[in-house]
Amino acid sequence: MALKKASKTKKARPRGPTAKTSGAEQPQTVAELRQQLEARNRDLAALYDVTAAASQSLQIKPVLDEVVKKITEIFAFNSVSVFLFDPKNEVLSLMAAAGIHKMQALPRAFRRGRGLTGRVAETGEYLIFEDVRSDPRYREMTENNAMQRQGDRFIAIFPIKAKENFLGTINCINTEPRKLATGEIRLINSMANQIGVAVENIKLFEKVETSNAELRESLEHQTATSEVLGIISRSPTDVQPVLDAIVESAVRVCGIDDVVLRLREKNVLVQRSHFGPIPIRGVKISVDEPQYRWMSEHGTLHIRDVLAQNDFPTLGSVSGFRTFLIVPLRQQGELIGTLGARCSEVRPFTPAQIKLLETFADQAVIAIENVRLFNALDARNRDLTEALEQQTATSEILRVIASSPTDIQPVLDVVAENAARLCDSSDAQIYRVEGDMARKVASYGATSPVLGVGEARSISRGSASGRAIFDRKMVIFDDTQTEPGLDAALTANSLRLGIRTALAVPLLREGVSVGAITIRRTESRPFTEPQITLLKTFADQAVIAIENVRLFQELKEALEQQTATSEILGVIASSPTDIQPVLDTIAQSAARVCGSDDATIRLLEGDTMSLVAHYGTISP
Repeated sequence: MALKKASKTKKARPRGPTAKTSGAEQPQTVAELRQQLEARNRDLAALYDVTAAASQSLQIKPVLDEVVKKITEIFAFNSVSVFLFDPKNEVLSLMAAAGIHKMQALPRAFRRGRGLTGRVAETGEYLIFEDVRSDPRYREMTENNAMQRQGDRFIAIFPIKAKENFLGTINCINTEPRKLATGEIRLINSMANQIGVAVENIKLFEKVETSNAELRESLEHQTATSEVLGIISRSPTDVQPVLDAIVESAVRVCGIDDVVLRLREKNVLVQRSHFGPIPIRGVKISVDEPQYRWMSEHGTLHIRDVLAQNDFPTLGSVSGFRTFLIVPLRQQGELIGTLGARCSEVRPFTPAQIKLLETFADQAVIAIENVRLFNALDARNRDLTEALEQQTATSEILRVIASSPTDIQPVLDVVAENAARLCDSSDAQIYRVEGDMARKVASYGATSPVLGVGEARSISRGSASGRAIFDRKMVIFDDTQTEPGLDAALTANSLRLGIRTALAVPLLREGVSVGAITIRRTESRPFTEPQITLLKTFADQAVIAIENVRLFQELKEALEQQTATSEILGVIASSPTDIQPVLDTIAQSAARVCGSDDATIRLLEGDTMSLVAHYGTISP
């Protein structure tokens, strides 16, 4: 029940167990006292409800407003205020006030042991001055009598604590002296403790909320980092998906308007990925611009307002963003790119955002290096695979050469097949020189319909093979339709056959062209240096095989001649008196050694030639 104010001719009568009836007033009846007691109990119950709610509330200000209001009404104080202590700044801040006095809203300086509040904070006990004018303790504890000058007579300060930690005070002031009963003191002190519990709960809640926010932010950062790392693992040969994921994650996780990633190409930074609504100033920007020179030397550059600075004029002249952050991408100390974040309004980046963008920049460098290493490894593996295939092909050709010492055709067929397959060509053709003609002796792949295997044509410079035979050097046509210096006939013939790229290597024996090997493609795609070198190797092997067969044939013929001579000499020795066996052996040996179907021997007898020996099926 709120205390009724006294009339102009009467003073306000204090409420509470210690209040006494003025002699001029009539004694109250038992019914009136019972009604007042019931009203007071209701007020106290409401006050307990408010203070109990304070311990559970997460919004302390509304609760404190209600508490000071209830205390003022129930105990009939002229004013009640609650101050909370800020340990960081060592000040007391007014949080709630009720009554006739206007409290100072500015924070008050605070020192333990000094002044009334300092004494309460130091001892942890309440202070009550029933009448500051007559209580000598008041003058001893205060450095001035400001409260007394304001006409205050009663002052009570109750500490707000939690686990013996000082959190603030409840200040109760009255313009008339008064005394608080033990129960009233206990009640106000209990409310102060409950406010302390509420304040501590809020601090703990805010701490938990801060921790949870940090954990959520950390989880988002880790999730974004994991997503980028996942894309890195899924794109070992293509860095673009990783760069796109980085700029998108940076915008989403950091709450940034716009992110641009650039990679360095010589002396310019080229835009490789962009996410956000702010237009890009240029796809290519020189690394010599001031902001990039500064960043290259010092690291991350954070400009809170590009319009409020003069160090980087090119940024100030650009519209569309106000706050700018640029992080370098470094690889082995060298600048290889930048990660730039922009905000359309002045909104400086937090240390957490800057740290995260630097992490994203590191991930971009990792992705770029991974792609480089993977491509290098892949190229190395391709080189090793090609080398193994070439060694296998060479071994296969040498095996065929060894197994066919008298037959060149199996060797040429294997050479043509391996040349077409390992050099990635549409076909491969081998020609041998026969006088002024070039005969196709082996072919693999899309063979030209003009000339089949075994057919010959005149040697001319109007074809790649003919030119290689004539000039005795390698001939390369990267594109027969655009190659400068080609005659019209060669260009027309290539167009007719659908040939765009051709490579011909002569087969040289002691500097003389004995043939040529040609590989061709139906699309314009020049042969690589390893493929050219490989075709030269195949040409050398073909020449070796041809030379081996020739030498073997010569050796075989010499051996057969020696054998035939030995046989004839043997017959002569065994038939010293009979010439006929000798003549028959000579005829047979001549047919065999010379590879003829028939051999005859005739002797001159007078004017006629008489048949003396014959070998073969042809009638003499």
